[in-house]
Amino acid sequence: MPADGGLLARWRALVEHGEPDLFEGALLVSRLVDPAEDLDAARNRVAELAALVGAGEEAPLEALRRVLFVEEGFRGDEESYDEPSNSSVARVLARRRGMPITLSIVAIEVGRRAGLDLAGIGLPGHFVVGGPALGGLYLDPFDGGTLGEPEALSVRLAAIFGAPVALGDDALRPDPPRRILARVLLNLRRSYERRHRWEEALAALELSEALDPAEGSALRERGLLLLKVGRNADAVEALERYAAAASPEDAAPVARLVATLRGEGGGADADSGEASEPAPRRVFSLAEARALLPRVQDVTADAVTRYGRLPGEEERREVAEAWARELTSLGLEIKGLWLVDFDSGAGYYCWKYPEAALSHFHAYEEGFAGRVPLQ
Repeated sequence: MPADGGLLARWRALVEHGEPDLFEGALLVSRLVDPAEDLDAARNRVAELAALVGAGEEAPLEALRRVLFVEEGFRGDEESYDEPSNSSVARVLARRRGMPITLSIVAIEVGRRAGLDLAGIGLPGHFVVGGPALGGLYLDPFDGGTLGEPEALSVRLAAIFGAPVALGDDALRPDPPRRILARVLLNLRRSYERRHRWEEALAALELSEALDPAEGSALRERGLLLLKVGRNADAVEALERYAAAASPEDAAPVARLVATLRGEGGGADADSGEASEPAPRRVFSLAEARALLPRVQDVTADAVTRYGRLPGEEERREVAEAWARELTSLGLEIKGLWLVDFDSGAGYYCWKYPEAALSHFHAYEEGFAGRVPLQ
């Protein structure tokens, strides 16, 4: 089920030039969750909330906190956090419940209409509101609109990851709208994937591709999702395009999968033409990931040693592919040569050979360059 043609056209018109309007982009994502969603009702609701904020005599920031989090009762959805509806700002406005990023978008838009200069701040596994109107503080809509110092974010993240997180001096650096919308779409896609709703996940990916056409990994994701819905020919085409542009290390396991799908290697059912089912996605607590790390280190160290002793590229490729297969079977995700991620449900614990410990984390959309240290 690709994204509705009219929705996709509106999305492309919104995002093709410069930074898109954050709230309007989030409303279009709401239509992925429910194609019949009344977007005008959501716009009217935000206007009503902004009028309530502006009607008081106190400072605008305090009025915003009073209206949204005291009188209206907006807060985080602890019970059904991962539901696709929590990625819809229209549903969040109607229910007064949501996940951090969609609650933040609501607060930013209501604040903007009331004259407050607010911005979204993406953190590993969490999302808050900052900006000039907060004077160096942050506002946490998921936690009922609490205000905090930047240092307190480490405590909040430690509760998520099970270990303290060291944040840099630029922890409250605002994210541009394009990046925020990419994160909303990724959250929605992961939610659909965890429910095996592959067609809806493909529709979310289609909007992500339009948002950032240069993001090469989207082709790999598209190919894997197409496999899930049984469109093997389309999957092979997407995976081949990805492998042609990727680094040799990243391309090798994809090329092997393509060969399997074409019946050129082991692991395929010759009668059905389908690849064997990949290992299910596994979510790790930090304790579980660290308990598994010694095995990952041993497997990787052995592969690195054998890889370095081989003179031929083909033999090296076989070693790297065998390493990737073994670690994938444990539920890990391979992100490069000797680079693996443990899915935490909120992002990835990240390890790269020869690091002595599992001591870094990055959000789903950040990648290796955006990882932060776990203390």
